[in-house]
Amino acid sequence: MATVRALHNDAYQDYYLVENKNGIKLALSPFGARALDLIVPVEGKEIDILVGPKDLAGYQENPYYNATIGPIAGRVAGASFQLNGETYHTEDSQSGNTLHGGLAGYDKQTFDATPFQEAGEAGVVFTFTDPDGAHGFPGNVKVKATYRLTDENDYRFTFEAETDKPTIFNPTNHGYYNLTGSPENTIDEHTLQIRASKVGETNEDVTTTGNLLAVADTKFDFLAGRKIGETLLDDSFVFDDNDGVVLTLTAPDGKIALELQTTEPAVVIYTTRDAEAGLAFKNGVMSQHAAVAIEPQSIPGTEAYPQFGSILLEPGKPFLAESRFKLKF
Repeated sequence: MATVRALHNDAYQDYYLVENKNGIKLALSPFGARALDLIVPVEGKEIDILVGPKDLAGYQENPYYNATIGPIAGRVAGASFQLNGETYHTEDSQSGNTLHGGLAGYDKQTFDATPFQEAGEAGVVFTFTDPDGAHGFPGNVKVKATYRLTDENDYRFTFEAETDKPTIFNPTNHGYYNLTGSPENTIDEHTLQIRASKVGETNEDVTTTGNLLAVADTKFDFLAGRKIGETLLDDSFVFDDNDGVVLTLTAPDGKIALELQTTEPAVVIYTTRDAEAGLAFKNGVMSQHAAVAIEPQSIPGTEAYPQFGSILLEPGKPFLAESRFKLKF
């Protein structure tokens, strides 16, 4: 039966360790409502497939790693948006745009934590109230991020929210993965399959243009599954539908795979590069192309492009999104 324990050590300070009956371990921190470790037992070895810093101080310096991102994942172009005829100015946190919620997004907040154990699963409920006007976004937003591990080898994260004013909301988990267990190995030989025949077109600053492009005959075509190779990505893949598995990532030796199911319409895929190379992380020094971030969410820029759908959060209409990684080993 899956269990959860509250622990403390010098590296992670106060954190929670969830273990299932099959030996998978999931470590969770209230700082950024994030995952710290996701350890899979393979042939007598423990493989930590999450890439990240070695201690809490490292996460404070590199806060996006494996964190809850919000209130808006991705970029708000021009650090402003319109809602109900009013223009809201958000924080410029990257080149004139608002990246991942601003200068002090959810990845930098310490959440309240409540561990739980139920039949066949265990985890932690993280809660936080983002006050009206924070980061430039309207509304007192009550956020709940629930992370769980099941005895069926599912790693799940669920985001819920309520607001007292109309606002926009598009959270994600910013998990970085390397299925070899070490960022000293590149992700080039990982196989990635995404059931998405369209990708969001981006400007040079990675804001979206409002157009969707066909992936056929481009570097974005992972429909049939192929090795990532040296491909650099920071792009939103739009799922053809949400029925069943929409993404699969497989280790070079085929011994570990992640299968994603999600209620979200898209996933942002980011591959690390020069900016991350050389960082001394928990399982080794980051190589040039060491991790792939898998971020289920609505298409970035949806607040400006209604053709993408809606990320409007209104009073009396709670938000709910869930993503599930099936761990195959």
